[in-house]
This record gives sequence, structure tokens and C-alpha cells, in this order.
Amino acid sequence: MIILLPIKPLSVNKAYQGRRFKTKEHKNFCKNVGLLLSTYNKEQFKGLLHIEYRFFMKNFKMVDIDNLIKPIQDCLVANNIIEDDRFIVGMIASKYPAKHDKIQIEIKGAI
Repeated sequence: MIILLPIKPLSVNKAYQGRRFKTKEHKNFCKNVGLLLSTYNKEQFKGLLHIEYRFFMKNFKMVDIDNLIKPIQDCLVANNIIEDDRFIVGMIASKYPAKHDKIQIEIKGAI
């Protein structure tokens, strides 16, 4: 399944307050991702998964790619796209310069 979300990726630095508390910005991000996901057939992926993330960003040079992954994974779990992010056994993440911010996610069952 390939998901295309026309939304600015959220950095983990803006998503959490301290170590455990989600910020308002994170909650709004997940709500907006949920609205965008409502246009997709919401089959839940269970078991071991491989995910590829492609982040298209205006300011791609200013963001650490690893900081973009956790917030979007939290949203995939919260919106029942994946059962739990602990079942992700493989991942590829890329970031690209773009005129418009968006996230592309490809989810596959592992082996």
C-alpha cells in the first residue's frame, strides 16, 4: 500500500515535551493525518512489516531525517493503519527538496 499525505512532516523535537508527553502540535498533526488517511482503504497491517518513508520538504536541509519518523509512525498506529510500530522490522527513509511538503509511505508485509 502506498499512502501520499500532503502535509508537512513533524519533527520529534516539536512532537514531544520532555520524554513522554505529546505536544498540542503532535496531537493536531495526528488528527490531520487521520483526516487525510480517511480517503484510503483502511486495511490494518498486522505482523512483521517493512516501511519506506519519503519526505518531500521545502526545508529538507534543516531537518534530521530520523526525527521525522517517530511522529508519523505514532499516527499510523493511532489511526489503525499498522498494529504496532514494534512490528516494523525493516525501514528505508529518504528526504528530498520540494516546492510543497508531503509524506509518501509504502507499507509491505515482511517476508
